[in-house]
Amino acid sequence: MSAVPDDRAAAQRAPALYFPVGSLPRGLAGPYHPLAPGSPGGERVLEIDAEREHYLAAKRAIVARAGRGPGRADGAAADAAVARAEAFVRVKLHEADPKRFDPVQLAGLGLDALMLEAQEDLAVMQLPNALAPARARALYLHVCCPSGWDPARMLGKSFVSLHAHVPYAEGFERAVRAEHAVRLFTEPAVRFVWSLTPEAELDHHPDSARSTDWTRTHEAFLRVERQVIQPLPAAADPRDATDAGAVTLFFIRTYVYPLERLRSAQLRELASAIACMPESVRRYKGLLGHEQRIVELLGAAEARDHARGGGSEHRA
Repeated sequence: MSAVPDDRAAAQRAPALYFPVGSLPRGLAGPYHPLAPGSPGGERVLEIDAEREHYLAAKRAIVARAGRGPGRADGAAADAAVARAEAFVRVKLHEADPKRFDPVQLAGLGLDALMLEAQEDLAVMQLPNALAPARARALYLHVCCPSGWDPARMLGKSFVSLHAHVPYAEGFERAVRAEHAVRLFTEPAVRFVWSLTPEAELDHHPDSARSTDWTRTHEAFLRVERQVIQPLPAAADPRDATDAGAVTLFFIRTYVYPLERLRSAQLRELASAIACMPESVRRYKGLLGHEQRIVELLGAAEARDHARGGGSEHRA
């Protein structure tokens, strides 16, 4: 897996190309990477690039729809968690693009508005004192680009409940999910999930109309989620009664790559991954029953890559 670096200004940077297919055990989420320079997962919490305006326009349109805006739980614990998230996101937006984001202006924005400046989605997870990490709850959700799930149904749910729709195949049983929950509150980390889709829409909400499907499409896209886990420091004042436990921010950046961005070897690796994938995972990713058409599209993309002189570097 690799990300394409770029030294240009943040808003002019080509989107990083993440290809996590080979590092994932037969299709489910791959290993955790540190959030650090040189890491396969990258070093920034928020990644700003040349597709920013496209993402923000899509997010604004989505939150304007009935039932699609950000969700926030009631109560002092949620208020405290959101306040800590706001402070963190302000800092990270400024770090990502200092020329664009003035700290004084950011100070006037709440979390809803701040997340409409970021290409990422966000879940704020809070763990009440003395409870196991698997009991961590989603107290705030600003998710515009879900991959087949409804954020409105997940507010207040536990980490295990949030992942109940993920198949147990390949070692994601309930006990393993509990182990993953522990990682939420340990140290910053990045991981990836991926799928193939017949269209390039960012929004895969189950109630959203899709422009095409596998039976009609003439192209395919690699959809990759970069998931950043960012535990927050404890409240400054331990006597603060509104701080009811640990808080972690779970950022999700969805990348959608046309197959033309991939090299022949990667296209073959995708075909091999689908062939080896358990049926339950193929169903979860929306690939079941469409394998032959997908392989045809991957083969056509490989032929085009060869015609261009395949084997060249990733095109940023």
